[in-house]
Amino acid sequence: MSAVADTACPADPRTKDQRRADAIGAISHGNDRLACLCDADDCPAGENPPSTGVVVYVIASADTLDERPAPASPPPAPTPDVPSEPPTSDEPNEAAAPAESSEPTALDGYAPAMFSKPLRELTLTEALTPTPGRLANLRPAALMGGQFLPGAIACRATVGATITAIVHPGQAPPEPRYRPSKKLADFVRCRDMTCRFPGCKVPATNCDVDHTIPWPYGPTAASNLKCLCRRHHLLKTFWGGQSGWRDEQLDDGTIIWTAPDDRRYVTTPGSRLLFPELSEPTATVVANGTPTPHTAGLTMPRRKTTRAQDRANRIQRERGTEIGSDTEDVHSTP
Repeated sequence: MSAVADTACPADPRTKDQRRADAIGAISHGNDRLACLCDADDCPAGENPPSTGVVVYVIASADTLDERPAPASPPPAPTPDVPSEPPTSDEPNEAAAPAESSEPTALDGYAPAMFSKPLRELTLTEALTPTPGRLANLRPAALMGGQFLPGAIACRATVGATITAIVHPGQAPPEPRYRPSKKLADFVRCRDMTCRFPGCKVPATNCDVDHTIPWPYGPTAASNLKCLCRRHHLLKTFWGGQSGWRDEQLDDGTIIWTAPDDRRYVTTPGSRLLFPELSEPTATVVANGTPTPHTAGLTMPRRKTTRAQDRANRIQRERGTEIGSDTEDVHSTP
């Protein structure tokens, strides 16, 4: 954020902290530079259109999504002409009804600042200003990785976003394949939110979905799946077994790790604080035999060639195969 904040020119009126806050929005739009606000016509950083799309995963409850403002109400119907003098009456005067307006309104009669302008034009002050009414009491959301997001901001972010419902598998039977379905993988990632190795905060979207009991001895089910970043996935694979790191998973997603020195560490799903319903127990795991420790004592293999060399060699082999096939076709032609 500091690097992006420093791309604005020295005449930018914002403080360093304000530019760092605005850099979050720039990064979320795929920018590597911050648009300057000095208003100079010749400022090279005056404009910064987004170059690529960026996907930001936000976990929110259904009640947060249900509080999105309603569309703008249609203009009121024209009223007939009324006399210039109000009619007299012996009855006591009643309070005048509030005048109707054709301006866009929210469900409670007002349009918060964050809903009255495009998201990219929303300042940090407007986004963090407490919103009166129901929006102020929404349950917070969370970014994939564990960072909290105020409910009103999450509600605003869902306008125009793609919303995918996360379904708790309950006591559903395991899936009959190694790779979990998208529906099951989405649930596991939203439940865990981060890598489940002790102390690791890599977002679940950047993690592998690991079988705690290796497949096919362990089922492809929520109670046997967890998120591990690639580094800790390899650590479990090549430094596991009785003399290495061992893991045990409970039905509610809790992982009990045992270190090589027999010390134990317990990690709970990252969603348990804000979304405890995602940590409700799922079907109990039934192992199908004892896994063969085929990786015990092995070390992680090292590359003999670079990825670029492997790719070049593969292309060369494929070209050689194609040339040989063409030669055979030519000789076989009568």
